[in-house]
Amino acid sequence: MRVLIVALVPSHLMSMVPVAWALRTAGHEVLVAGGAPVVERAAAAGLSGAVVSEPPGRPVRRSAAPSGLPGAGPDWALLQERWRQRVDGVLDEHLDVARRWRPDLVLVDPIEFSGLIVAAALRVPAVLHRWGPDRISSQSVPRAVEALGEVAARRGVDSGPALPSLVLDPCPPSLQCPEASAAQPVRFVPFNGAGSPPRWAPRPEAGRRLCVSFGGETLMLTRPEIWDALIRELAAVRDMESVVTAVPHDAAGLPASVHAPGAVPLDLFLGDCDALLHHGGAGTALTGLAFGVPQLVLAQSNPSWAAVGERVAARGAGVVLDLDAALSADSSAGLRATVESVLSTPGYRSAAESLADEIGRLPAPSDVVPLLTELAATPVGR
Repeated sequence: MRVLIVALVPSHLMSMVPVAWALRTAGHEVLVAGGAPVVERAAAAGLSGAVVSEPPGRPVRRSAAPSGLPGAGPDWALLQERWRQRVDGVLDEHLDVARRWRPDLVLVDPIEFSGLIVAAALRVPAVLHRWGPDRISSQSVPRAVEALGEVAARRGVDSGPALPSLVLDPCPPSLQCPEASAAQPVRFVPFNGAGSPPRWAPRPEAGRRLCVSFGGETLMLTRPEIWDALIRELAAVRDMESVVTAVPHDAAGLPASVHAPGAVPLDLFLGDCDALLHHGGAGTALTGLAFGVPQLVLAQSNPSWAAVGERVAARGAGVVLDLDAALSADSSAGLRATVESVLSTPGYRSAAESLADEIGRLPAPSDVVPLLTELAATPVGR
């Protein structure tokens, strides 16, 4: 069986890598299609890839998640127009890659809608692979199928984008958003790159350790005043070492209790941390929970990140803190006080360990391979 994996951004691909490994181990062929950063990440995971680039001279905006102010619903009309513009710009190259590769099944990132059209064009099943708590794809996929019908038809795909034949979900069911549609659970296996275990990785004999991971495009890394305030607050927490996974390019020197070791995969040291502070990235949150680590999520306007924080807090495995409150050193809800609370309250660790147990009981990626081969054996529309 040949499987084409279509991903929009590297972080979404990382959630699919364990299933890709399971497919390869079972003797199947796998190819990843996406932008250059996606294909580079695929290569780092030992997977072959084909770069799909934007057309020269035509800027293409990336599809955005439903967003807006807290409590506001998504502007679906605006989002559908963005989807049409982006997919129209990259679809021909996606189709060219797919027709040369001739996959039997397409594994699709929930917001890379080109994959749904590719599956329909080749009359093969599309399998959606979530990345975590899902407040988006259950609502956006049906709307994308409707919005992209004309884009597909211009390429001879009169049936429009395919609806997924299966949804794979690495999020433990008790953490998943209640509004998410039904899906096939698959165990979350942490992957955010390969590396060597650092010498400092084992848990400190004295004191506590906080892992600080903010992704690459968050306010904490792009606004100097926010970064400086956060570091001051972390340095003020007593008896605690902070390990930050990334720092701004122009950041000043760090306090003695804050270390920046460079790019180290989280799974090589996170199990020896007492807590995790992050922006709400699903991969970061699930990696922490796979190790039973309690969390503090700094809430931002991105609805996917917000959903992660809300669900972690709802399960009692951590706290969501508004970014403005985090920067208020005088507030009882400030970052310093909240970090101390997450570190010292046993209930957070207990809930996180319960979620780790739940993750460990989910079907392994190898267990879902037979489901995928069965789907591929009965192509759609034939």
